[in-house]
Amino acid sequence: MNTIFEYGKQIAVDDREGLESYLCSLWTDYKEIWPVQRENENPDSNSDSGSGSKYQPFLSFDGKKARARNYVGFIHFENFNIEIYPKVFRNKSGVSKELMHRHLFYWLSYCKRVKFPFTQAFLDNLELELPELIMYLFAKQIHEVISIRPFSAYEEVQEALFTPRGRINFDRYATRMSYGTYHVIDCDYEPFIFDNSLNRIIKYCTRLLLSKTRFIETQRILNEIIFMLEDVDDQVCFTQQLQTLRIPSIYSDYEEVVQICHMILENQVYSHQEYEMKNWSLLFNMEYIFEDFIAGYIQKHFSDIFKVESQKSDLYLHTDPNTFNLQHDILLTNKKTGEKIIVDTKYKPRWNLEKSDPKKGIAQSDMYQMISYAYRRGTDKVLLIYPNTSEKLAEDHVFLINNALTNQKIKIKAIDVPFWSLDGHSSVEENLKVKLGNILSDEL
Repeated sequence: MNTIFEYGKQIAVDDREGLESYLCSLWTDYKEIWPVQRENENPDSNSDSGSGSKYQPFLSFDGKKARARNYVGFIHFENFNIEIYPKVFRNKSGVSKELMHRHLFYWLSYCKRVKFPFTQAFLDNLELELPELIMYLFAKQIHEVISIRPFSAYEEVQEALFTPRGRINFDRYATRMSYGTYHVIDCDYEPFIFDNSLNRIIKYCTRLLLSKTRFIETQRILNEIIFMLEDVDDQVCFTQQLQTLRIPSIYSDYEEVVQICHMILENQVYSHQEYEMKNWSLLFNMEYIFEDFIAGYIQKHFSDIFKVESQKSDLYLHTDPNTFNLQHDILLTNKKTGEKIIVDTKYKPRWNLEKSDPKKGIAQSDMYQMISYAYRRGTDKVLLIYPNTSEKLAEDHVFLINNALTNQKIKIKAIDVPFWSLDGHSSVEENLKVKLGNILSDEL
């Protein structure tokens, strides 16, 4: 298993054509989850279109070599197996996989758009490789849910009976009568059954995981799940079947199980043998994880002071007709004064930031973007948030932009925030609250 980092070293690829084709097919499903990648860094020669059939944002290629872009996770394709980790750890020596795993799952715990179903109590085998760890977490979550509350549901059954039951389907019955089998009545009814669509999907996904995992404890848990679902038919299932499921509120804990099944079914290529996951990948866009993490953190810890709105996109640069839509990562509105703060997250570590750099590592295009946001939103407060590059945060810096029309200044503050720590994610949780608390209180 090769271990690499975002925008790190290149690795050799034996079957570039096959791998690219697989990643393009993978993106067909992923683009329903992730918006088309922002073209803000490291553009690739093969990414000419975010929606083209040959587009994929996961790896960039140079001949027979590949390099990770801004997705972390793992890719299994034939004999090509890699784990991709966040670039914020790239230049750090002595960082263990366990530390990176704990940070990744900590970030995901705050994410709303990036829903990753797991329970913190399950994180007791973090020394596993990432694919095995994720399969272990999936298995633990499924096992806990179905063992506590087995799922039964009303499900429509179409059956030919000698005695009527439920509703008679006269269309099918009329067809049957034309063949002389009038004594058999076609009926539609909805029994309350354990052998239902959801349990069949869960059982199928469980067998898929069992075919892939090599970790004995995961195998044991998966076999227990299959035993609990012994009375459920074995059927090959597809992602489309999940779209029609309706989970009653009493079974709300099954929503996470459905999410797991989505991940399993959407990230595999079926081989000729049933239940074998020939190729399987799971990838997370780090730009959106960083943005979602910050938004979720502010929502949890500062929603008593601010109304927190993610992906606010109600304004346009040009109206009549509306064109050039503006989308703020986070918009904060002070509940007492109504003052607004635009927060923009930039997953761009400012490595080796020097005091002599007047731009403080900020791209000029980002500054133009923030000015247009502030001008159109009618606020003079903008916050640019970057992940830390060391345990010691870079100093905050304020840019004051003159507005010639109003003689007022737009204040754009660039800050580093604790996003990782060699002391663990608990240190991030504590220090981030202090950092954001001080920054936001200055803006009140």
